[in-house]
Amino acid sequence: MARKKSPWLRLRQALEAPAMRLGLAVVPRLPRRAVLGLARALGDGAYLFSARSRRLGLANLDLAFGAEKTPAEKRRILRNSLRHFSLVMLDLLWFSRNSAARMERWFEVAPSMRDAMAVRRARVGVTGHFGNWELIGRYWAMSAGGLMSVAMPLKNPTVDAMLRQARQMTGQQIVEREGALKKLVRCLRDGGTVGLLLDQNTDPDEGGTFVEFFGKPVAVSPAAGILAPMTGAEIVFGYVLPRADGTYLGDIPHVVSAAEIAALDRKTAAQELTQRITGFYEEAIRARPECWLWSYKRWRHVPPGMSKDGFPYYAK
Repeated sequence: MARKKSPWLRLRQALEAPAMRLGLAVVPRLPRRAVLGLARALGDGAYLFSARSRRLGLANLDLAFGAEKTPAEKRRILRNSLRHFSLVMLDLLWFSRNSAARMERWFEVAPSMRDAMAVRRARVGVTGHFGNWELIGRYWAMSAGGLMSVAMPLKNPTVDAMLRQARQMTGQQIVEREGALKKLVRCLRDGGTVGLLLDQNTDPDEGGTFVEFFGKPVAVSPAAGILAPMTGAEIVFGYVLPRADGTYLGDIPHVVSAAEIAALDRKTAAQELTQRITGFYEEAIRARPECWLWSYKRWRHVPPGMSKDGFPYYAK
């Protein structure tokens, strides 16, 4: 039997679509400076008025950095993280207007990304909720083509449809995670690029595997580690980082070549590659912690038989 929605949930979902339409009508017409200021204000508001976000984010920061950073430093990271998340969401709307011209003006690519986009080959592109994860897919699809990305559908189908349209407007093809394997394999065997967000929880009962992340195990999808050996694709880890002037810089700091992947033991390749990718995430987050989404229950699952000691309050 379907679970009955609460009145608050029904009201919220009823308001989401009009709010999204209003955002699409207003935000793309704002000057860049206004978008940056609005993102800062929204992030500060979330920090000040959302006790849940503060508790969750600071618990994660305590696990990740412990005594390496002071309480004041952790609070500053979390506030800036919420500002950054607000900018990612606003830019999802802002770059939907005059996309090509705005990306040309506000998006710069490092040599590593430029070189990768210049040569088409089978690639599993991995990023996370670090930097502007929405923009990297849209820019890659516009500049290099052949990109298929996996996304979880939102609970509100109307908002999901609008968001999907915004994501696909530069040529990116979005597929839902359920039943995506055949489509992803076909894309890679045709020499395309598959884009995956792999810093999310994947329940072990649904195929997630545990790897080390900031010294604690996290459950993560081994999708990249499975797809690359299966199709002969290389793995690229990239991100798009914001700069103070409102521009972005796209970079690909790590590439695991197809030859290197082919040399791995097929029995352990998925686990080894998944751990290596998670290490890439940790390295990037340590360098720019304010660019990661700390207000997410990343350490949700505790491995069977392991104590909850040292895990955040929400772990189970």
